[in-house]
Amino acid sequence: SRRSPTSQMARNTTLRFLTSLLVPGGVLLLAAWALDHEPVVWDAASPYAIYFCVGALVAAILLSWYHDQSALLGVASAVGLTVWALERWPDDTSSAALAATFLLPLNFVLFAFLKERGVTTLDGAFKIAIVGAQAAGIERIAQQSSPDIGSVLRWGTQSGAWSPISLPAQVAFAASALTLLWLIVSRRAKVEGLFWALVAVFFGLHESAKAEALLFYAGTAGLVLVFAVLEHGYDIAYRDELTGLLGRRAFTTMMERLGRTYAFALCDVDHFKRFNDTYGHDVGDDVLKMVAEKLSHVEGGGRVFRYGGEEFLVVFQGRSAIEARPFMESVRHAIADTGFVLHGPDRPVRKRMRRGKTAQDKPPTVTVTTSIGIAEKSTRHSTPDLVLDAADAALYAAKAGGRNRVRLDETIPASA
Repeated sequence: SRRSPTSQMARNTTLRFLTSLLVPGGVLLLAAWALDHEPVVWDAASPYAIYFCVGALVAAILLSWYHDQSALLGVASAVGLTVWALERWPDDTSSAALAATFLLPLNFVLFAFLKERGVTTLDGAFKIAIVGAQAAGIERIAQQSSPDIGSVLRWGTQSGAWSPISLPAQVAFAASALTLLWLIVSRRAKVEGLFWALVAVFFGLHESAKAEALLFYAGTAGLVLVFAVLEHGYDIAYRDELTGLLGRRAFTTMMERLGRTYAFALCDVDHFKRFNDTYGHDVGDDVLKMVAEKLSHVEGGGRVFRYGGEEFLVVFQGRSAIEARPFMESVRHAIADTGFVLHGPDRPVRKRMRRGKTAQDKPPTVTVTTSIGIAEKSTRHSTPDLVLDAADAALYAAKAGGRNRVRLDETIPASA
């Protein structure tokens, strides 16, 4: 059955979100869980649990330092601190170990909210100092633990086999997990790695019956953080910081594996320079974000890149220009039909009142349009560079023809 463009767009967005959320953190956690519940594999792997845990956490710390990611460095250090505390005080009378498990999830949320300014900065030193202060505090609690503090930290733990997941720690883990999920769903921060690392550590703490379970799950958390660091490095190298789309370097890499049939659609925001000069660069950046968001939902298997400035490139592998045209027409209509709000509802009321307006006044909107040129690989345009030049020529023809339209390369027969 045919799906409407709106439902297909929503479906694609949901799939992208679930994919980014589950991979690779969910896969690594599933592998650790399977190892934990397979007796034969567990017996063979358990002697190496300490090496796996230390190696993964050290790798996460070193890579975070190398890639200048102070938040991931702080989280990896906090996980290592918790493992150290539980290995040093493995008994049910240790308030220090219980304090470490209570503080751990709070570290995840704290480092997720703090701005990233690098490791070798005052901000990075502050984050490292936070973990160091917790280590000193836990050591002090172990030496001078008062009965009142111990009773609070052990509140909710079961008698018998020791489990460090006390009721305060459970509340801290639950609140931290919900906070990270809110950050992920609202797209306020890219913290999928932190979420899965938090879940992995919780599983390790919950499996108190197996001495090596914490080591395996903490090592899994370290691997998740390693992937988070590598993903951040990939984003820096291949993604555009403003729009979140793949950048020109990613397109250059893709050019080597396009195949025999493909089409390029080159998009340009109409009158963008005039718009930028009139309303300012901040508003111009918001326009580019809006256009990028609409283009990211293009159907037909198109991959979107920010080519430079106000230009975007959509690559259709396995499709001709004729086949790609309706998909680009749909996106062009979606952009033109979206009224761009110059000053959103979050604009301070005080500023509007200074202009003599009331808080009930609707913010002004403008129409943003795009011109699009499409070309395909052919006998005349046999290389990606030639196809790109042809798409650029078709783009200028669309602008010369009145803008806000899609034009095919002039070498494509009109009968097609």
